[in-house]
Amino acid sequence: MRFSAVPMIYFKSMVLERTMKLEEWFPIAASLGIDGTEIHDRSLASFQPAYLDHIGDELAKNKLRLSQLVGAADFTHPDQAVRARELEITRRNIDVAARLGGTCVRLTAGQVHPTVSREEGVAWACEGLKAAAEYAVGRNVWVAYEDHYKDYFWERPDFSQRGEIFLEIVNRLRGTRLKVNFDFGNPVMIGENPIALLRQVVDRVVNVHCSDRFQGEYPHQIAGQGSVDFPLGFRILHEAGYDSWLSSEYNGNQELEGLKNSLDYIRNTWKKIVGG
Repeated sequence: MRFSAVPMIYFKSMVLERTMKLEEWFPIAASLGIDGTEIHDRSLASFQPAYLDHIGDELAKNKLRLSQLVGAADFTHPDQAVRARELEITRRNIDVAARLGGTCVRLTAGQVHPTVSREEGVAWACEGLKAAAEYAVGRNVWVAYEDHYKDYFWERPDFSQRGEIFLEIVNRLRGTRLKVNFDFGNPVMIGENPIALLRQVVDRVVNVHCSDRFQGEYPHQIAGQGSVDFPLGFRILHEAGYDSWLSSEYNGNQELEGLKNSLDYIRNTWKKIVGG
């Protein structure tokens, strides 16, 4: 098993204010004893080859791998031109992940747009996700669709935040190379059971966000201190033969200490499940 982290505790400085560079995060990540890190596409200072190669060198210097490049496509937008632009951004992210040796690119279905019906949204989301998955063929990168809640840069919730819609899209695309980035905490936000959802998509999971929450509360809890039954979730993953990334996602008020404690819990719990 490989362990990673989403640097959500530095989201404001790295993504919103852009005052903290990835090169500052990598040594912190390395000090946590993890194998890799996720990178938000908006935290990259450039998409030019020279800069990306520099980031690749910095990852290697800190003995880290790119576990996942995080993007958030709005494939449910009513404007076809916007959907096309979102696909181009996604293709760019796939190329970036491939250049950095990343495992996968996180994708979303899109927002809940008031003029878009469920049928239209599902169809457009499937179209965009399928095209992205096909583009990733041959680039040694998976496209990982997340059961998201709401992207920070969106005005509206995720179109497929409800499990039934998420599953409808996943099931329609089972004949494609689309994979799943499973987030334990997102279903909790709306009062759904992440374990029940995991059982139905575990064969597609390529990356896991080990976030913990209470219903209706946005800040993450330290893993093991919220509502998520991680021992059962990890047992389901292990029995399905899952051997990719477990990524800690924490944005609570204990900051780096909270992230450390979350990682300790995740690693120790996984070891108990697999027997050492």
